[in-house]
Amino acid sequence: MICTCTMNPSLDYYMEFDEKPVGGQTNRSALEYYTAGGKGINVSIVLNNLGVPSRAFGFLGGFSKDFYISLLAQYEEIRPYFTYTEGHTRVNVKLRAPGYTDTDMNAAGPHITDADMKNLMLKTETIYAGDYFVLAGNTQSYLVDSTVKMLRGIIKEKGRVVLDTNTAIMKTILKDKPFMYKITPHQAGEILDRSVNTEEEAAEAAREIHKKGASMTIILMDDSGRAIMACDEGTFECRILNQGKAVNTVGTGDSMVAGFLMDYMRSKDSIDSFRFGASCGSATAYSKTLATREKIDSMYESTEIVKLKD
Repeated sequence: MICTCTMNPSLDYYMEFDEKPVGGQTNRSALEYYTAGGKGINVSIVLNNLGVPSRAFGFLGGFSKDFYISLLAQYEEIRPYFTYTEGHTRVNVKLRAPGYTDTDMNAAGPHITDADMKNLMLKTETIYAGDYFVLAGNTQSYLVDSTVKMLRGIIKEKGRVVLDTNTAIMKTILKDKPFMYKITPHQAGEILDRSVNTEEEAAEAAREIHKKGASMTIILMDDSGRAIMACDEGTFECRILNQGKAVNTVGTGDSMVAGFLMDYMRSKDSIDSFRFGASCGSATAYSKTLATREKIDSMYESTEIVKLKD
Protein backbone atom coordinates (compact mmCIF):
# COMPACT_ATOMS: atom_id res chain seq x y z
CA MET A 1 0.00 0.00 0.00
CA ILE A 2 1.11 3.55 -0.74
CA CYS A 3 0.28 6.16 1.88
CA THR A 4 0.65 9.89 1.32
CA CYS A 5 0.81 12.60 3.96
CA THR A 6 0.12 16.32 3.54
CA MET A 7 0.79 18.24 6.74
CA ASN A 8 -0.82 21.50 5.59
CA PRO A 9 -3.31 20.77 2.77
CA SER A 10 -5.30 23.53 1.12
CA LEU A 11 -8.64 24.09 -0.51
CA ASP A 12 -7.52 25.89 -3.66
CA TYR A 13 -9.97 28.41 -5.10
CA TYR A 14 -9.18 29.25 -8.73
CA MET A 15 -10.48 32.43 -10.36
CA GLU A 16 -9.97 32.75 -14.12
CA PHE A 17 -10.38 36.12 -15.84
CA ASP A 18 -10.88 36.93 -19.51
CA GLU A 19 -8.78 40.05 -19.09
CA LYS A 20 -5.85 41.03 -16.93
CA PRO A 21 -7.07 42.10 -13.45
CA VAL A 22 -6.56 45.76 -12.58
CA GLY A 23 -5.55 46.83 -9.10
CA GLY A 24 -7.74 49.26 -7.17
CA GLN A 25 -11.01 48.27 -8.82
CA THR A 26 -13.54 45.44 -8.88
CA ASN A 27 -12.58 42.60 -11.23
CA ARG A 28 -15.14 39.94 -12.10
CA SER A 29 -13.96 36.46 -12.95
CA ALA A 30 -15.23 34.41 -15.88
CA LEU A 31 -14.78 31.04 -14.16
CA GLU A 32 -14.29 29.78 -10.61
CA TYR A 33 -13.59 26.30 -9.28
CA TYR A 34 -12.10 24.48 -6.30
CA THR A 35 -9.49 21.74 -6.11
CA ALA A 36 -8.05 19.72 -3.23
CA GLY A 37 -4.51 21.02 -2.89
CA GLY A 38 -1.32 19.70 -1.35
CA LYS A 39 1.74 17.85 -2.63
CA GLY A 40 0.86 14.57 -0.93
CA ILE A 41 -2.67 14.80 -2.32
CA ASN A 42 -1.19 15.40 -5.79
CA VAL A 43 0.70 12.12 -5.46
CA SER A 44 -2.52 10.33 -4.48
CA ILE A 45 -4.43 11.86 -7.40
CA VAL A 46 -1.86 10.71 -9.96
CA LEU A 47 -1.82 7.26 -8.36
CA ASN A 48 -5.60 7.23 -8.69
CA ASN A 49 -5.27 8.10 -12.38
CA LEU A 50 -2.95 5.11 -12.72
CA GLY A 51 -5.46 2.84 -10.96
CA VAL A 52 -3.36 2.49 -7.81
CA PRO A 53 -5.05 2.87 -4.39
CA SER A 54 -3.53 5.06 -1.70
CA ARG A 55 -4.38 6.22 1.79
CA ALA A 56 -4.24 9.98 2.34
CA PHE A 57 -2.92 11.08 5.74
CA GLY A 58 -2.61 14.63 7.04
CA PHE A 59 -4.64 17.26 8.86
CA LEU A 60 -8.08 18.61 7.95
CA GLY A 61 -10.47 20.73 9.98
CA GLY A 62 -13.03 23.47 10.26
CA PHE A 63 -15.74 24.49 7.82
CA SER A 64 -13.65 23.53 4.77
CA LYS A 65 -13.03 19.93 5.91
CA ASP A 66 -16.20 18.34 4.55
CA PHE A 67 -15.97 20.14 1.21
CA TYR A 68 -12.36 19.02 0.87
CA ILE A 69 -13.37 15.41 1.48
CA SER A 70 -16.19 15.76 -1.05
CA LEU A 71 -13.69 16.85 -3.70
CA LEU A 72 -11.65 13.71 -3.05
CA ALA A 73 -14.74 11.54 -3.47
CA GLN A 74 -14.40 11.78 -7.26
CA TYR A 75 -11.21 9.70 -7.00
CA GLU A 76 -12.19 6.08 -6.45
CA GLU A 77 -8.72 4.95 -5.40
CA ILE A 78 -8.06 7.56 -2.69
CA ARG A 79 -8.88 6.44 0.86
CA PRO A 80 -9.04 9.50 3.16
CA TYR A 81 -7.36 8.76 6.47
CA PHE A 82 -6.97 12.28 7.82
CA THR A 83 -6.55 13.52 11.37
CA TYR A 84 -9.25 16.09 12.14
CA THR A 85 -8.34 19.33 13.90
CA GLU A 86 -10.20 22.25 15.42
CA GLY A 87 -8.50 24.76 13.12
CA HIS A 88 -9.75 25.47 9.61
CA THR A 89 -8.02 23.94 6.61
CA ARG A 90 -6.58 26.88 4.70
CA VAL A 91 -8.19 28.28 1.56
CA ASN A 92 -5.74 29.51 -1.09
CA VAL A 93 -6.77 31.85 -3.90
CA LYS A 94 -5.26 31.35 -7.37
CA LEU A 95 -5.67 34.09 -9.98
CA ARG A 96 -5.29 33.25 -13.68
CA ALA A 97 -5.71 35.52 -16.73
CA PRO A 98 -4.23 36.00 -20.25
CA GLY A 99 -1.07 38.10 -20.13
CA TYR A 100 -1.12 38.06 -16.33
CA THR A 101 1.49 36.35 -14.21
CA ASP A 102 -0.12 33.53 -12.24
CA THR A 103 -0.77 34.93 -8.78
CA ASP A 104 -1.30 32.76 -5.72
CA MET A 105 -2.41 34.03 -2.32
CA ASN A 106 -1.72 31.22 0.11
CA ALA A 107 -2.90 31.13 3.72
CA ALA A 108 -0.64 30.05 6.57
CA GLY A 109 -2.94 27.27 7.74
CA PRO A 110 -4.19 26.21 11.19
CA HIS A 111 -2.09 25.58 14.27
CA ILE A 112 -1.56 21.86 14.85
CA THR A 113 -1.67 20.95 18.53
CA ASP A 114 0.38 18.29 20.30
CA ALA A 115 -2.80 16.20 20.55
CA ASP A 116 -3.38 16.50 16.79
CA MET A 117 0.16 15.31 16.07
CA LYS A 118 -0.16 12.41 18.49
CA ASN A 119 -3.34 11.33 16.72
CA LEU A 120 -1.53 11.38 13.37
CA MET A 121 1.32 9.33 14.80
CA LEU A 122 -1.18 6.78 16.08
CA LYS A 123 -2.64 6.49 12.59
CA THR A 124 0.80 5.82 11.11
CA GLU A 125 1.08 2.76 13.33
CA THR A 126 -1.19 1.07 10.78
CA ILE A 127 1.63 1.27 8.20
CA TYR A 128 3.18 -2.17 7.76
CA ALA A 129 6.48 -3.55 6.51
CA GLY A 130 6.81 -2.91 2.79
CA ASP A 131 4.28 -0.07 2.71
CA TYR A 132 5.35 3.27 1.25
CA PHE A 133 4.84 6.50 3.19
CA VAL A 134 5.19 9.66 1.10
CA LEU A 135 5.58 12.87 3.12
CA ALA A 136 5.28 15.66 0.56
CA GLY A 137 4.99 19.41 1.01
CA ASN A 138 6.03 21.79 3.73
CA THR A 139 5.96 20.59 7.32
CA GLN A 140 5.26 23.27 9.91
CA SER A 141 8.55 24.23 11.60
CA TYR A 142 7.21 23.52 15.08
CA LEU A 143 6.33 19.97 14.01
CA VAL A 144 9.77 19.02 12.66
CA ASP A 145 10.97 17.12 15.75
CA SER A 146 7.76 15.14 16.18
CA THR A 147 7.66 14.43 12.43
CA VAL A 148 11.20 13.01 12.58
CA LYS A 149 10.08 10.80 15.46
CA MET A 150 7.07 9.64 13.42
CA LEU A 151 9.20 8.83 10.39
CA ARG A 152 11.72 6.90 12.44
CA GLY A 153 8.88 4.83 13.87
CA ILE A 154 7.72 3.98 10.35
CA ILE A 155 11.24 3.04 9.23
CA LYS A 156 11.71 0.91 12.36
CA GLU A 157 8.65 -1.11 11.30
CA LYS A 158 10.21 -1.56 7.81
CA GLY A 159 8.00 1.02 6.12
CA ARG A 160 9.56 2.72 3.11
CA VAL A 161 9.73 6.47 3.62
CA VAL A 162 9.66 8.85 0.63
CA LEU A 163 10.43 12.50 1.38
CA ASP A 164 9.81 15.76 -0.47
CA THR A 165 9.61 18.12 2.47
CA ASN A 166 11.66 20.41 4.72
CA THR A 167 15.42 20.12 4.37
CA ALA A 168 15.77 19.98 8.16
CA ILE A 169 13.77 16.75 8.24
CA MET A 170 15.58 15.17 5.30
CA LYS A 171 19.01 16.07 6.66
CA THR A 172 18.18 14.52 10.03
CA ILE A 173 16.51 11.34 8.77
CA LEU A 174 19.14 10.52 6.12
CA LYS A 175 21.12 8.27 8.45
CA ASP A 176 17.97 6.20 9.05
CA LYS A 177 18.10 5.06 5.40
CA PRO A 178 14.86 6.36 3.85
CA PHE A 179 13.67 4.85 0.59
CA MET A 180 13.62 7.96 -1.60
CA TYR A 181 14.31 11.69 -1.67
CA LYS A 182 12.84 13.96 -4.33
CA ILE A 183 14.61 17.28 -3.98
CA THR A 184 15.77 20.43 -5.77
CA PRO A 185 19.41 21.45 -6.24
CA HIS A 186 18.95 24.04 -3.49
CA GLN A 187 17.72 21.39 -1.06
CA ALA A 188 20.59 19.09 -2.04
CA GLY A 189 22.99 21.92 -1.21
CA GLU A 190 21.36 22.45 2.18
CA ILE A 191 21.57 18.75 2.99
CA LEU A 192 25.28 18.65 2.07
CA ASP A 193 26.18 22.14 3.30
CA ARG A 194 27.49 23.33 -0.04
CA SER A 195 26.32 25.04 -3.20
CA VAL A 196 24.68 22.88 -5.89
CA ASN A 197 23.97 24.74 -9.12
CA THR A 198 25.07 22.88 -12.25
CA GLU A 199 23.89 19.51 -13.51
CA GLU A 200 27.35 18.08 -12.79
CA GLU A 201 27.15 19.30 -9.20
CA ALA A 202 23.63 17.91 -8.90
CA ALA A 203 24.75 14.49 -10.14
CA GLU A 204 27.57 14.42 -7.60
CA ALA A 205 25.19 15.58 -4.85
CA ALA A 206 22.67 12.87 -5.73
CA ARG A 207 25.40 10.24 -5.54
CA GLU A 208 26.58 11.51 -2.16
CA ILE A 209 23.09 11.65 -0.66
CA HIS A 210 22.47 8.12 -1.95
CA LYS A 211 25.66 6.89 -0.32
CA LYS A 212 24.68 8.59 2.94
CA GLY A 213 21.43 6.65 3.14
CA ALA A 214 18.67 7.49 0.63
CA SER A 215 18.18 4.39 -1.54
CA MET A 216 16.88 6.51 -4.43
CA THR A 217 17.80 10.18 -4.72
CA ILE A 218 16.08 12.22 -7.43
CA ILE A 219 17.02 15.84 -8.06
CA LEU A 220 14.65 17.80 -10.27
CA MET A 221 16.57 20.62 -11.94
CA ASP A 222 14.81 23.98 -11.85
CA ASP A 223 16.03 25.46 -15.12
CA SER A 224 16.90 22.71 -17.57
CA GLY A 225 13.82 20.54 -17.08
CA ARG A 226 16.00 17.52 -16.36
CA ALA A 227 15.86 15.00 -13.55
CA ILE A 228 18.85 13.16 -12.10
CA MET A 229 18.66 9.94 -10.08
CA ALA A 230 21.33 8.15 -8.07
CA CYS A 231 20.75 4.56 -6.94
CA ASP A 232 22.70 1.31 -6.54
CA GLU A 233 22.80 0.86 -10.33
CA GLY A 234 24.51 4.23 -10.90
CA THR A 235 23.52 7.79 -11.77
CA PHE A 236 20.97 8.51 -14.49
CA GLU A 237 19.45 11.52 -16.20
CA CYS A 238 16.30 12.18 -18.19
CA ARG A 239 14.53 15.20 -19.59
CA ILE A 240 11.11 16.17 -18.24
CA LEU A 241 10.50 19.32 -20.28
CA ASN A 242 11.34 18.72 -23.93
CA GLN A 243 8.34 19.56 -26.07
CA GLY A 244 8.10 23.32 -26.13
CA LYS A 245 6.67 25.51 -23.43
CA ALA A 246 5.17 23.66 -20.49
CA VAL A 247 1.50 24.23 -19.78
CA ASN A 248 1.66 23.61 -16.04
CA THR A 249 4.69 22.75 -13.91
CA VAL A 250 2.72 22.52 -10.64
CA GLY A 251 2.70 18.91 -9.52
CA THR A 252 5.43 17.77 -11.93
CA GLY A 253 7.62 16.40 -9.16
CA ASP A 254 4.63 14.88 -7.33
CA SER A 255 3.64 13.11 -10.54
CA MET A 256 7.17 11.76 -10.91
CA VAL A 257 7.07 10.31 -7.41
CA ALA A 258 3.68 8.69 -8.04
CA GLY A 259 4.80 7.15 -11.32
CA PHE A 260 8.06 5.88 -9.87
CA LEU A 261 6.32 4.15 -6.97
CA MET A 262 3.60 2.65 -9.15
CA ASP A 263 6.19 1.11 -11.48
CA TYR A 264 8.58 0.07 -8.71
CA MET A 265 5.86 -1.82 -6.83
CA ARG A 266 5.39 -3.88 -9.98
CA SER A 267 8.91 -4.25 -11.35
CA LYS A 268 11.42 -3.47 -8.57
CA ASP A 269 13.45 -1.97 -11.44
CA SER A 270 14.83 1.41 -10.38
CA ILE A 271 15.80 2.52 -13.87
CA ASP A 272 12.53 1.68 -15.58
CA SER A 273 10.66 3.21 -12.64
CA PHE A 274 12.66 6.41 -13.11
CA ARG A 275 11.68 6.41 -16.77
CA PHE A 276 8.00 5.86 -15.99
CA GLY A 277 8.11 8.49 -13.26
CA ALA A 278 9.67 10.97 -15.66
CA SER A 279 6.93 10.30 -18.21
CA CYS A 280 4.35 11.06 -15.48
CA GLY A 281 6.14 14.32 -14.71
CA SER A 282 6.13 15.26 -18.39
CA ALA A 283 2.46 14.33 -18.71
CA THR A 284 1.58 16.80 -15.96
CA ALA A 285 3.87 19.52 -17.34
CA TYR A 286 2.10 19.43 -20.69
CA SER A 287 -1.45 19.18 -19.33
CA LYS A 288 -3.78 21.61 -17.59
CA THR A 289 -4.40 19.01 -14.90
CA LEU A 290 -2.37 16.35 -13.16
CA ALA A 291 -1.19 13.48 -15.35
CA THR A 292 -3.76 11.07 -16.75
CA ARG A 293 -2.98 7.52 -17.90
CA GLU A 294 -3.56 8.38 -21.54
CA LYS A 295 -1.15 11.32 -21.43
CA ILE A 296 1.44 9.31 -19.51
CA ASP A 297 1.39 6.51 -22.07
CA SER A 298 1.89 9.03 -24.87
CA MET A 299 4.99 10.40 -23.10
CA TYR A 300 6.56 7.08 -22.11
CA GLU A 301 7.95 6.06 -25.49
CA SER A 302 9.70 9.41 -25.98
CA THR A 303 11.24 9.42 -22.49
CA GLU A 304 14.88 8.36 -22.58
CA ILE A 305 17.19 7.56 -19.70
CA VAL A 306 20.92 8.21 -19.99
CA LYS A 307 23.49 6.76 -17.62
CA LEU A 308 26.03 9.30 -16.40
CA LYS A 309 29.69 8.61 -15.67
CA ASP A 310 30.42 8.37 -11.97
